[in-house]
Amino acid sequence: MHKILVAFDGSEGAKRALQYVIDFSEESKRPLDVHILNVQQEPILFGEDYLTPNMVDELTKSLLSKSTELLKSAGSKLDTAGIGYQLHSAVGNVAEKVNEMVKKLGCDTVVMGTRGLGSFSGLLLGSVATRVIHEVPVPVVLVK
Repeated sequence: MHKILVAFDGSEGAKRALQYVIDFSEESKRPLDVHILNVQQEPILFGEDYLTPNMVDELTKSLLSKSTELLKSAGSKLDTAGIGYQLHSAVGNVAEKVNEMVKKLGCDTVVMGTRGLGSFSGLLLGSVATRVIHEVPVPVVLVK
């Protein structure tokens, strides 16, 4: 069984990565165990003395709510394709959270989209994709 973690942020690249997994499932000889992860970047808080714990909790809840909405769209596509999956939300550094989930879930592959916004080699893949490649101990499939 392939255990695949799809890093999904709702972007066009992420949607193409999800479609790649759907297409791959049709050709794969082994069943897929698909995990969809959305990581909301933790906000940088300045003037923390002026924020109550309640305010920080509300901000975190808001980020997780946004994550849930994004994951529903991914789940809907997998439902239509008849592929089983699990949805995961996190708040923090994207590459670090992807790495944590790969280890926690025992995934053997990460699939994610690229944005390709720049002309320098590090920017061609996108800074998040580059960090994930360096952080995770498993192969990373980048979908353009």
